[in-house]
Amino acid sequence: MEKQIKAIIETFYDIGKVSDVHELFGGFTTRGFGVHTREDHREKTFFVRQYEKGAALEEIRFEHALISHAVENGLTICAGVVPGRDGKTMVQPVNSDHVFAVYEYLSGEEKCTWSCTELTDIELTNAARVLAEFHNAVRDFDPGCYSKGAPPIIELLPRMTDNLIRLGNKKNSSKFHSYYRKNLKAILSVIERHLIAHMDVEGFPVIPTHYDFHPGNLKWNDEVVSGIFDFGWSKMDLRLFDVSMAVIYFCSQWGGGQDGILRMDTFSHFLESYHCRLRHLVGLGPLSQDEQRLLPKMLAIANIYLVHWEVSSFYNVKEAVESEYLVYLAHNVRLMRWLDTHRVIIVNAVADALGPCRPVEKKTFRN
Repeated sequence: MEKQIKAIIETFYDIGKVSDVHELFGGFTTRGFGVHTREDHREKTFFVRQYEKGAALEEIRFEHALISHAVENGLTICAGVVPGRDGKTMVQPVNSDHVFAVYEYLSGEEKCTWSCTELTDIELTNAARVLAEFHNAVRDFDPGCYSKGAPPIIELLPRMTDNLIRLGNKKNSSKFHSYYRKNLKAILSVIERHLIAHMDVEGFPVIPTHYDFHPGNLKWNDEVVSGIFDFGWSKMDLRLFDVSMAVIYFCSQWGGGQDGILRMDTFSHFLESYHCRLRHLVGLGPLSQDEQRLLPKMLAIANIYLVHWEVSSFYNVKEAVESEYLVYLAHNVRLMRWLDTHRVIIVNAVADALGPCRPVEKKTFRN
């Protein structure tokens, strides 16, 4: 693979001669490589992404156009896409079934995973502020002819039911399947009770959403966010859903006797930091009163979205590690039940967090 990456860089790009290629592990559906090049006695580092076989080209073009728009609008911690000699942002060698793209390399440390939520207050503040800055930077993005095949969440949610039932009817003797079957009725009930009509979100901001904004998709310089990446799930959708997904990722407890609860201090901190950052930016604006009222319901939907992903991925990935997926599913099922029984607490926390912004020490902010 290293030889193929070297050939791609030196054949299709004008970024120097390759001096080193090493694989970076951690992706679920794509492979990534760090590449060092030399040009005019200068060394440069890039990130090369190999997309999964059969990846939709229009979706990749959407992703690349979105990233370029974000960078042009000042989101400098976003890795830009490097065009090839022909000006295109992806290549597919004649001897390969995969599409490749080259990105600028983001400095910083990848010190978290998607299930890592033990962040400091400063880290949490910075992460929430970055989400606000991303949303504001892409608020006026026009996807044009590029689109994502997946529908927005209010259309996707009712479709999950049939798929979850179909997967539940599979013949499977695993512990994962047994646990899933045991909780399927409750999962379907949550979906039924949280369906949203278009009229319920009329006037809500629809913008490019990251859809996978979690600690593992950020790079860090000490407690400061130095990079945001992995826009593979991005699509046009409700801003409120993206905020809710981020809350589920950043604020739920993993492991121990409280696995699957939403930590309310962290929840309030994250939400307030996001809200206040947008009050100081020109453009998108903070969460509206209508968005705030729907937030508790959208949290439950965001969590169900992850349940659906975990179940679908387990049955579709050939080498899925059962023990890992069982931990993921059990976590989100516990959180599903917790959200269902703590709605009043959540409503009160939203009201408290989104009042007047409290002063925060400047050292907690990115430069």
